[in-house]
Amino acid sequence: MTILRAAFFFASLLGVTGPELFGQAPAIDWPRVARIKPNLRTIVLIQSDRALNLEDLAFLENSGCSPADRDAALILGTQKAIFKTTLRQWMERPPLPIHLQGSLLHRFRMSGIYRVGFEVEEKEFSGPLYFEVTAPRSGFGQKLLYSEHLVKPFGESTIRVDSAGNRWLCVNYPEIRTGQRIRFHFGFQYRVEMGELLAHDLQLAGEPAKKDLPPTIKTFLKGGYKIDPTLPEAVTWAKEGRSGPPDARREYVRLSKFLKQFVAYDKKKRSEYFGGRSVYSALDEMYQDLSLTLNKRSGCCPDTILLECSFLRARGIPCRTAGRFGHFYSEVYLPGQGWMSTSVTPTGIPLIVSGGPDHVPYQKWIPRIPLRITHWEASVRITAPEDDE
Repeated sequence: MTILRAAFFFASLLGVTGPELFGQAPAIDWPRVARIKPNLRTIVLIQSDRALNLEDLAFLENSGCSPADRDAALILGTQKAIFKTTLRQWMERPPLPIHLQGSLLHRFRMSGIYRVGFEVEEKEFSGPLYFEVTAPRSGFGQKLLYSEHLVKPFGESTIRVDSAGNRWLCVNYPEIRTGQRIRFHFGFQYRVEMGELLAHDLQLAGEPAKKDLPPTIKTFLKGGYKIDPTLPEAVTWAKEGRSGPPDARREYVRLSKFLKQFVAYDKKKRSEYFGGRSVYSALDEMYQDLSLTLNKRSGCCPDTILLECSFLRARGIPCRTAGRFGHFYSEVYLPGQGWMSTSVTPTGIPLIVSGGPDHVPYQKWIPRIPLRITHWEASVRITAPEDDE
């Protein structure tokens, strides 16, 4: 499939015709997308001829719709509000009452604050500390319109953009002491285009093109730090695939089923991290070695993406690690179509993507002293396009 044919495949899938394919906003064929991704999280605009009341909110809740960015009490008395639901629930919902109108948003704006904090656990430490923390960045279908940051305690800071487009907040502290807390706050605003976002969803990808990989992409077939395509388990799995050029979509589904059978989700590790009890001397320690994950048969998303990249590269499929607030996942390269995401969430906050075969921790500090993760949190506000005009 040529690049042009691939583009028209996406256009057909998303319901785009004519000039809409080349620069104008696409009209998404939601029923068709729903057949392929029924559990896709979607954003819905609800409008009412009168003030929304408890009965309205109860009806919407029973239909699978919940407020997208605020407590239900803040919606009472308004005539317009943003809700979230899955595509399947929206398609299968009962008819709305006559005074309510609802529509899936093709585009919206998302603004908010992202916070991360640490506490120095090193005994009797007093000295300089250098930090690099990923700031919000643009992603597929998510254009970063605005960003600012605040550092507590104050330290000399600057934003560095690397070759992969990651935005790093770099901070030099002349002196930090044991027990001291360090906090980073990021304000941001995104424009989200659902058509573009879905065009980079691996599950919605077209047939693989019979094209050679660009030289710059072939590096994502090589081994990297904690990613090993020569891992015996990965090589065995790769040999069990179909002969001929691999279909990344089918192979990722096969791999997902395989890993779910052998790697249980480590709920304790997740709760300790988000509960502010995790202590690391380098955030790289959060990513388990492949052998440890396989031997323990448990891990979180930072661990499973290393397995995904190792196994897919063993199968000849370029793969890289990526992360947004609350989740780490893989991206797969398809000839003629580019990088595709294995995890699409419209309201996610893009933070990092690896620029080479190695995985890249989203926070770094020097010297390697033990720090406790005190919090990692975000809050967002979603508005329809007309609300910003």
